[in-house]
Amino acid sequence: MAASSESDSEWEDAEESAPREGCRCLFCSRELQRAGETLEHCAEEHGLDLLFIKAKLGLDFYSCMKLINYIRSEHPTPFQLLVDTSHPPYPWNQDQYFKPVLEDDPLLQYDFEGEGEGTLDVTHPQACSQSVTEQPAVDDQQSDLLQRLQESERKTEEYKTALARAVNDLENMRVAVKRLFSEEDSSSAKPRPRKSGSHSSRKRVVEEEEDEEDGYFSTYSHFAIHEEMLKDEVRTDAYQLFMKKNPEVFKDKVVLDIGCGTGILSMFAAQAGARRVIGVDQSNIIYKAMQIVRDNGFEDRITLIRGLVEEVELPVEKVDVVISEWMGYFLLFESMLGTVLLARDKWLKDPTCVYPNSCSLSVFAMGDKFERQSRVDFWNNIYGFNMACMKEGVFKEATVHLVDPYSIISSSDVIKKFDVSKMKHSELDFEAPFTLTMQQDTLCHALVGYFDIGFNAEQYAVHFSTSPQDPATHWKQTVFYLKEPIPVHTGDLLRGKLSCQKNRKDPRSLDIVIRLEQSSFFPDVVPVKLEQKFVLQ
Repeated sequence: MAASSESDSEWEDAEESAPREGCRCLFCSRELQRAGETLEHCAEEHGLDLLFIKAKLGLDFYSCMKLINYIRSEHPTPFQLLVDTSHPPYPWNQDQYFKPVLEDDPLLQYDFEGEGEGTLDVTHPQACSQSVTEQPAVDDQQSDLLQRLQESERKTEEYKTALARAVNDLENMRVAVKRLFSEEDSSSAKPRPRKSGSHSSRKRVVEEEEDEEDGYFSTYSHFAIHEEMLKDEVRTDAYQLFMKKNPEVFKDKVVLDIGCGTGILSMFAAQAGARRVIGVDQSNIIYKAMQIVRDNGFEDRITLIRGLVEEVELPVEKVDVVISEWMGYFLLFESMLGTVLLARDKWLKDPTCVYPNSCSLSVFAMGDKFERQSRVDFWNNIYGFNMACMKEGVFKEATVHLVDPYSIISSSDVIKKFDVSKMKHSELDFEAPFTLTMQQDTLCHALVGYFDIGFNAEQYAVHFSTSPQDPATHWKQTVFYLKEPIPVHTGDLLRGKLSCQKNRKDPRSLDIVIRLEQSSFFPDVVPVKLEQKFVLQ
């Protein structure tokens, strides 16, 4: 009893000692005043809600303690942690993570059971285990906690969406002004005489195609686009995680990185054990990539070549693995997948060793009157002026922006799956049916497209999605606004077909046609049929 009393006294003395100043974030160096503020910061800035994970997995106080110490000691990224929480066994479920990483860590004193800033009496495990066994009370607490978390997440997403809209509107305005001046310059220029089938005519067509190629690749010479892609943690973490978890795919292999950019994937492959990596890119950024490779000590294993994949000669006859980040908006924008298929057929020893190797396109219905007002009805009154004629462009051009997950009003349907190891180039143009089941009584303002990507390997598979219900990526979602909103009821079916083809003038753009037909169980509903054409450029 004396020993126990002395131990309790020491614990009380420790509690009375000066607490740690501030609470450090789990994923960055920022210090916040309170543990609760740190948890909110992690959810809002890094996309990882610890309280949600605690409720979802039913973690008790000790599991939360081990999870916090695991994050502080192992430094996983938020994306890697989400993967770790997808299925047991959980990596933090080891006794070594009982040991605190930070002295007087406020997060270890946070009352996760009561969701407050108080501390739990960890000297009496029976009290903690008793609270866990009181299942009905815990269930009620978790239900209430989940409701509050969902409301908090909804408000956070609204703020993020509003900010993304403003940024996207500014970008659209910049592009529109640039296009306007470009059209004026081309219309004012005096046309040159042309002779059908002449050498000069054919030469001019080739020059125009080369100008388009140069314009496309010059956009990837700018640093901002590479910054945006590298800051996309979902994208970059997926590639790194796949190569890190599947060393047998890369060890002592020759790897071809198509569209290597800054060389990040080439260096991931080298870290995974590749004997030699060859990166190919047509843009000027490859010269910076060469410096990056030298600065990081990979010049003996990574070779970078500037040029078109269709034209370059590799220093080897065959390669063992092809990797590429070829995806564009709506998956197929920019048509880089065709280049990957060409490289697969030309250089790859085993066609199954191309990564990512699976992908799919999906659509769902969106009902968001505020979004429609912001992007469509906005043109009805601009400082008192009627600019409604501008709405025609909204209905002809697919737009790319973040969609509020709360605006989803239907099931989603996969319209196309691609097996990159087996597919043919002709499959890039397609027409596919879809059926959407309505989940609300509301108005359908648009259809939304997104894609999923898979790195399938025997040892460790990695997947990510660009759905609005998953962490945001720089691909966002592709929105097809309908000219007239469609009234729908719960249980109604929207059946349709979506065709997607390369644009004839600009093969990097997409021509998309959507045909819709509504069927309803309600006799007063007049079925709607429509066909609408879009271009994604």
